[in-house]
This record gives sequence, C-alpha cells and structure tokens, in this order.
Amino acid sequence: MSFYFASLLYVMMKKALLLLILLPIFTYAQDVMPPLLPWKGKSEALIVAKDHPWITPGEASDLKKSPTYEETYLWIKKLADSSPYLQLKSLGKSEQGRDIWILIASKNQFFDGERLKKEEKPLIFFHGGIHAGEIDGKDAGMMLLRDIIHGEKGHLLDQANILFIPILNVDGHERRSPYGRVNQRGPVEMGWRTNAKNLNLNRDFTKIQTAGVEAVIEVINEYEPDLYVDVHVTDGADYQYDITYGFVKTGGYSPAISQFLANTFQKEVDAALSSKGHIPGPLLFAANGDDFSSGNVAFSFSPRFSHTYGDVRHLPSILIENHSLKPFRQRVLGTYVFMEQAILTMAKHFDAVKKAVAVDQNQAKESLDVKFKFRESPADTMQFKGIASRKEKSSLTGSEYVVWEGKAITQEVPTLLMDVPVQTVPIPKAYWISSEWSEVIEKLKLHGIDLEILSEPKDIRLEYSKVIDFKMGSQPYEGLMRVQEFSSEKIYRTQTFLPGSIRVKTDQALGELAVILLEEESVDSFFQWGYFNSVFSQTEYMETYIMEPLIAQMLAKDPKLKTEFEKKKSEDPDFAKNARRIYRWFYEKTPYFDQNWKVIPVGREW
Repeated sequence: MSFYFASLLYVMMKKALLLLILLPIFTYAQDVMPPLLPWKGKSEALIVAKDHPWITPGEASDLKKSPTYEETYLWIKKLADSSPYLQLKSLGKSEQGRDIWILIASKNQFFDGERLKKEEKPLIFFHGGIHAGEIDGKDAGMMLLRDIIHGEKGHLLDQANILFIPILNVDGHERRSPYGRVNQRGPVEMGWRTNAKNLNLNRDFTKIQTAGVEAVIEVINEYEPDLYVDVHVTDGADYQYDITYGFVKTGGYSPAISQFLANTFQKEVDAALSSKGHIPGPLLFAANGDDFSSGNVAFSFSPRFSHTYGDVRHLPSILIENHSLKPFRQRVLGTYVFMEQAILTMAKHFDAVKKAVAVDQNQAKESLDVKFKFRESPADTMQFKGIASRKEKSSLTGSEYVVWEGKAITQEVPTLLMDVPVQTVPIPKAYWISSEWSEVIEKLKLHGIDLEILSEPKDIRLEYSKVIDFKMGSQPYEGLMRVQEFSSEKIYRTQTFLPGSIRVKTDQALGELAVILLEEESVDSFFQWGYFNSVFSQTEYMETYIMEPLIAQMLAKDPKLKTEFEKKKSEDPDFAKNARRIYRWFYEKTPYFDQNWKVIPVGREW
C-alpha cells in the first residue's frame, strides 16, 4: 500500500471514529423537541398501500423519509414515461451540473408555453425545495401527480394544467444529513438551505445569481402561469397551526389579486384543509422573537422573495410555510390538500382571476412605493391557536429562554402590519443604461423586461442621481457588498449612448418591476445590491503644485467664486484650516474633475 493511500485510510478511519463518538450525543436531538400534540386527519387516507404499483419513495417509508435526487428523478421519469399527459423537461444545470427537472401535466398534451397560455383553464406552477431541507412540496407533488395520472384525481387535469419542479435547489438537496435542520421534525435526512455557492435562492428573485431562480423566472416568462406556489417549512416558535401560508395582502403592487386571494382563495383552501384535519393559518412571526404575547408581525417582504416578486409582476403568488415542529408526514399531507384545493379554486374562479390580473396590469401609476414601515398601532387582533409556554433562566448563560409546554391554548394576539409607505419614487417615461453595464442589462433580459436596444449612437439629455454620502454594509450579504445607507441629488447631463445600450420604457407589463430594479431608493435595486459599486472609485487626482496657480487664475477670473469661497471659510472653520479640503473644493469645480464619480449610471427620461 502506498504512503498516500495509507494516509487517506488513516484519515477516513479517524473521521469514522469521531463520528461514532459524537453520534450518541446528537442522535437524540429529536428528543429535545417541544412536546408534540397528537394528530390524526382524514388526509392520511391519501397514502397508498405498501403494495401499490405507484407508491412514492416517501410513502414507502410512511412519509418519514424523502428520496434522494437520483431516486426522485427515476420515479418522476417513470411516471412521465407512463402517460401521454406528462412531459419531463430539464430547465438547465445547477452550479454543480445537476439537471433542474420540471414535470408538465396537460390533458390536451400541450407542453409548450404558447399553447398552454391559450388554453381556457388555469396553469398552476409550484415547486419544492427552494430551501432544500424544506422539501415537503416535492413529496406532496409526487403523490398528487400520481393520483392524477394513475388514481382517482384525473378530473383535476380537466380543470387545470400543472407545472411542477420537485427540487429547485438540487445541489443543496444532495448535501443531505440527519443534522440538516435541528428544529424540524423530519424527514430523516434533510438537504441544506443554501445552494453549492452558499447562496439563498429565496433572496435571489431580483438579482438572479442562482441557476435555480433563473429557472423559475424562465418558467414564469415562458408559460405565464396563473398561480405560483413556493413551498417552505418554517423556523421559530410553536403553535397549533400545521399549514401556514401567505401572500401580499396590503402594501403591495397587485391590490385586485390580493383581494381575490384574501376573499376567495384563502377561504376555500382553509376550508379544505380544515375538513381534512389540518389547522391552516397565516404566516406567523413572533414580534418578540420568542412567543406571540407581543403580537404577530406581518412583514412587507421585498421583491427579492418569491411571493413578493410574483406580486410586483401581477402574478397570484403564495408562500407556504409548513410548521417545522409538526411531523414531515403531517406537513406533506397538508401540502397535498392545499395544492389539490388550489387547483379546484383557481378553476372555479378562473374568470375572476383573469379579471383581477388585468385590473392590476392596467393600473395607471405616476409613482411607486419602494419602502415600508410598521403601522403605529396594530391593524387588528386574531384568535390565535397557540401553545402554552413559560420562561426559564438558563444555568448556562444566565439569560431567559422560552420553554414550550405542549398544551393547546387560545390567545388574543395583535397583528403588526408593515405596510406604511416611507419611500415613494416618481415613475419616469423610460430609463437608459449604457452598454458597458452589460451584467445589469442581461439581468433585465432574464426578468423578461422589454428593452429597446440601440443599433447606432445616440446623444440624449437625462436626469441622473449623484451620490453625496454613502455607507457600505460591514460584511457581504448573499455574496455581494450592499450599499447600506446613502444620500443623493439629481443632476442633468447629456450622454452619448453607443450601440448595445438600452432604453427601458415603463409603460409595459413589467414596468413596476423595472422601477424596483432601477430606482436607487428601492431596497432591491441593482444599486443597493452593489452592481454599480465601481462608481464610488475615483480614478484621477490633483497635484498641489498645479492647484496653487490654477486656483489663483480661477479666483482672478471669477469674482462670484471668490465670494463663495470666502463664505465657505466663514461658515466652516474646519474647512478654512484644512489645506487638503480647500484644494479639493476647488478641484471639484474644474472640468478636470471626474464627472462620472458617484453618478449612478441609470438615466431617467421624463
């Protein structure tokens, strides 16, 4: 045996020994979970018998395990091959080279976007595993499509067409471990939250850095679905609800869609879940971070998140957050019930859905809200189906922590809404971006925004924003250095745009999205994400031996400048004593100064 292989064997044996030592410590992590309320629901009848020819890998384990990427692929390929109503298609490769698969279900065997868009029935798009440890949507979708193709749910395909991505974050999915999520009851092995580059796909819908989100937006652009559902599992506090979900109710960009989802969709889906033994609820975030005694926070998510991105595109969009402390089996069955009823509700009210979308698409807007804050007082209260808890003092840290007692209680809980606009921007006629900012231009194309691409040079006078002061984030966020704070002023200048430069008109279907991406005040603008950070670098400087005679000439030729200088010195004593600042002040008033420094390269046409 070579020295290399002997060394490798030694390292492997050492790691195995360490795992054997640590395994008894962590095998019982599930034992320290909060007490579990007993559950039994009618949805359990959805699980097929062990000898069923189309049993899913998850069902074979009584929904305790979830299949690997390869097992999932082999099963869905077999299902697709068994029916003319299904087509399995790759949306492209992940960062590690895995295919991102989508199943398309159509009774009329239409599998291209153009024909599916023309059908007079809704197109439902959902996916599992955007956070790969939160994989309920995959197993529920496999069961549902099996029952549609080989069971008693074939009528669903008469009412809607379906797009289903079982695993979106395929690389994170294969970073499997029994120790993926310490606060989640199953499956036995869970994938990882982020992708292979440690990027969170559900923070990526505006900047599009990941193959997974690029695939989702490709589907939205090509197929134009009528409902988009992103299936997650929560973190956080304990409560009785097992299937919680939400959408943009207030403070969004599609008020007619929001009204339909709140008044029709939610009522019918909640009724279906309740009838099958589940407890549906809204998205839940404890205001104090521990329990719900201080209220539930209804955040204003920015469009970097899936369902808010859908809202700004006027696409009915739902974020499911199944409760992590409920067993995987219960969560998967609840997701199945949700998706089945979502299909039925969308089919039943399809005309109302189309009308709501049209209303939102045709809104006449002169300005757009891009940042929100909380209301000063709670919007209302809810009868909250909570779990009793108490606070105990830690002998380890000396601080208090919450202990969940496993007893059902009802609380009156205030709802804290974050929907008050604090930043509104006027909407210009169009935006202009020069050809050198090709990365930003490509991202606009990926979003499906209509662009006018110049084929010959053009001079045009536009409004720009010039940054006065700014502060960068102290550390990278999603791999980027964000602009944390800034102030700016408006300037006008004439610029020559070369071929390849673009004009982005705002009078288009995705006009609001263009504003969100290009106005620097938007928290999800390309500017705040750091795509224009190079404008902060100054590349030409002055020399004092040049500035002295140049300043003398300037003062001699311009009495107004001399008056302005004297005033500046009298108002700012520190300035008067600082030679460097004085030189700098004059330098900025010369044509030698960098005219592009701190100018955000997005021009506004009014």
